[in-house]
This record gives sequence, structure tokens and C-alpha cells, in this order.
Amino acid sequence: MKDIPLFSSRTQKKIAERVLLGFAIAIILGSLILLIPQMTQNGKISYIDAVFTSTSAICVTGLVVQDTPTYFTDLGKIVILIFMQIGGLGIMTVGSIFGLILGRKIQIRDRFYINTSFGAKQPFSASKFFMVIAGTTFTIEFIAFIIMTAILYFKQFYPLKASMTFSLFHTVSAFCNAGFSLYSNSLQSFSSDIPLNLIFMVLIVLGGIGFPVISEIISFRRVKHFSLHAKVVMITTASLILIGAVMFFLLEFNNPESIAGRPLSTKILSSFFQSITARTAGFNTINTASLNVATIFFLAFFMFIGASPGGTGGGIKTTTFVAVTAGGLSSIRGRSEVTLLKRKLPTSLIYRALTLTITAIALIIISTIGILVFERYSLKEVLFEVISAFGTVGLSTGITPALSTPSKIILILTMYIGRIGISTLSVAIAIRGIVNKITHPEETITIG
Repeated sequence: MKDIPLFSSRTQKKIAERVLLGFAIAIILGSLILLIPQMTQNGKISYIDAVFTSTSAICVTGLVVQDTPTYFTDLGKIVILIFMQIGGLGIMTVGSIFGLILGRKIQIRDRFYINTSFGAKQPFSASKFFMVIAGTTFTIEFIAFIIMTAILYFKQFYPLKASMTFSLFHTVSAFCNAGFSLYSNSLQSFSSDIPLNLIFMVLIVLGGIGFPVISEIISFRRVKHFSLHAKVVMITTASLILIGAVMFFLLEFNNPESIAGRPLSTKILSSFFQSITARTAGFNTINTASLNVATIFFLAFFMFIGASPGGTGGGIKTTTFVAVTAGGLSSIRGRSEVTLLKRKLPTSLIYRALTLTITAIALIIISTIGILVFERYSLKEVLFEVISAFGTVGLSTGITPALSTPSKIILILTMYIGRIGISTLSVAIAIRGIVNKITHPEETITIG
């Protein structure tokens, strides 16, 4: 696709507002659907829990206030599945795909959405790119569904219907990085099942690296080139997975409540699984509440980083983390330019990444303080919960169902902001006034 010209501030604000409104409307409609008696086993659910569940599913988070497998009926689980798929693709993406199916032409809002959400230099036209997203998503999920069904049927000896039900729900949940499970203990019962763990990890990684990178991988045989963005995402993702697995293995090696006493193969498998799921998905093969405090904070840092732009996960994104790190290292070394893989990064990009990171930290601090006002849980538990909500991860130490209504509202807003992104939110609420052309005298202050 050709480079997209700059869009007016009015256009940017209008599209950002549509994204915000689209997710908000989807969440409200989702909550109303979950209020229907046929959705729950006992025929009722409080409205705050319905909103929380709808938000968690559409924002592909996975935090739950009601146990998904026991509280919701089969129809309720199907609805949650649909919410996860819509949330994983994105409201604007789903709308554009349906528009194309119905014959609507690509509009400027679609091009701007691609430009901001997936990157300007895509190897496909706007219309084709939306269809590539849909085709890639359903192809990956279908292949994973077949493989997972076979594993459960032939290896775990599940009945065929149960195997297919489990596989359909979890392939969508894994690729969309949603973290919802049909088991109350997530995937702890399968901690030693290598094939099943591998298929989950592959789905989570593919969903997390983002459609721009997937599209470049698809077109690589033709163009024989990866963009700087794709290289950074793939290198950073691989590095974080390896670092996370090693750290988890070392920190939990002697913890009798997690991986101590388990076979070496299970220890390694669990370490890699938790490293991958902590940044995006929210599934767990080890009870999160049983982890060491050091491990909890390390996983919180990974959740804060999150997935990559254009993917189904949240967080500040891998590229933002790399840009801030590269800028910091350049400053420490006394360099005036920030370079990455022999490419110079624009100063505006570094400022934007730093602003996004600082804003995310501020949001997490405010949300944490807000919940601590209403709850008596420890800082560790609350901070972990808030970062999990912001990163749309879904890992929890188990306090979510017991939270008060005000705390649930804070987490709902945190999940919402985490999914739509701080950049989109800032554009939507920005007040465009008269440009101030007055310059002021320059003076320095002491730093450090």
C-alpha cells in the first residue's frame, strides 16, 4: 500500500472518537445481552458483573468476576466467544470487513485506521488488508482448532464433542489473547501436556505480534524484505520470551507451590508458557497466587510491556518499550541520535513513546490508589490486578470476584483504556485550540 498522507486533526479526532464510541457501544450491548436469563445457569447476573464480563471479553482481557465454565450456560459461553472474536479483531476492523462484504468502498476513516493501528506501510491495499486480517485470523484459528481437537481426542481421550467444544473456545481465546477458559483453574490441569501447551503458545504469539508483522511474513517470499518494525517486533518478542522463561525458571525453581518437585521438562514448559502468556494472554498453567513476590513483580513488568502494535494484546507495546529503551541508552552514551538496527529513529517518535509510557504509568498509579481506597488487599495484589487490566492480560492473584463495585468500575475503565490505547484516547479527547505562536526565553534547569 502506498504511503498515506497526513490527516487533518479534525479527521484524526473524529476517527478516534468512533473507535472509543464503538467499543463503548459494544460493551453496553454485550452487558445487556448477558443480562438475558438464558445466559446464566441461575438466570440472573448483577449489572456490574455483566458489564465487567462484557468489557473483559470485548477488551480481550480475561479477568473474571464469575466463573465462566460454571456460571454461564452454553449459550452464554457462545456469546462470550463472539465478544472475544470481535474484540480481538477490533470494532473498526469488524465493521470495515462487513462493509466490504456488503459492497461498501474503502473510506478515508478506514485508511486512517490502518495508518494508526497497523502502520502506514502495509504491503496490501486498504481493502485487501482488511480481508487479509479476516482470512489470516480464521485460517490460523481453524488450523489450531483441528490440531487441538486431535490432541484432546487422541491424547487426552476426550469425547469428540467435548474436544471440539474445548478447541473452538480456546483457539479463539488464545489467538485473540483473551485468556477466558472453560476450566475454573485455567490450564493448570494441562501443565505437562507438551503438544497442547505448544499450540496455545503459538496462538498467543501469533496474535500478539500483530497483523502488520503477519502480513509481512506472508509477503516475504515476494518482497524478500522485512521492515524495521517487523524486525524490532520479532527480535523483541523472541528476546522477551527467552528472558521471561529463564527468569521464571530461576525465581520459581525452589518454590514448592509452583514448579519445585515437578519434572525438569514440566519446569521448562511452564516457564516458557508463563513468559508468553504474561505479556498478552492471561492463561496460566501455574497458580498465580502461589508465585513468589519477586516473580509477581517480574510478570507485572512483562504485562506492562504487553503485545505489539496491530495485535490482539494490550500494554504499552513492545515497540514503545524498545523506543524508550533505545532513547535512554543513547542519552546515557551521550549520543544526539537514536539508532536501532542501523536506522535512525525520529525524535518525535521517541517523545511519543516516552509520553505514552509516562501516561500509562500515571494511569496505573491512579487506578491502584483508587482500588486501595475501597479494598483491604495488599499493594502487590492490587497493583498486579491493575497492570493485568491495563495490559488486557487477565492474570490475577484471585481477588477479582471479591472486589467491590467501585473497584470493578475502576478495572472496567482500565481495561477499556488498555484496549483502545492511550494514543487513541488522547486524540479523541484532545481540545484543538488556537495555535500559540508566542515564544518564550530559554533557560535551563538541573537534571539528576
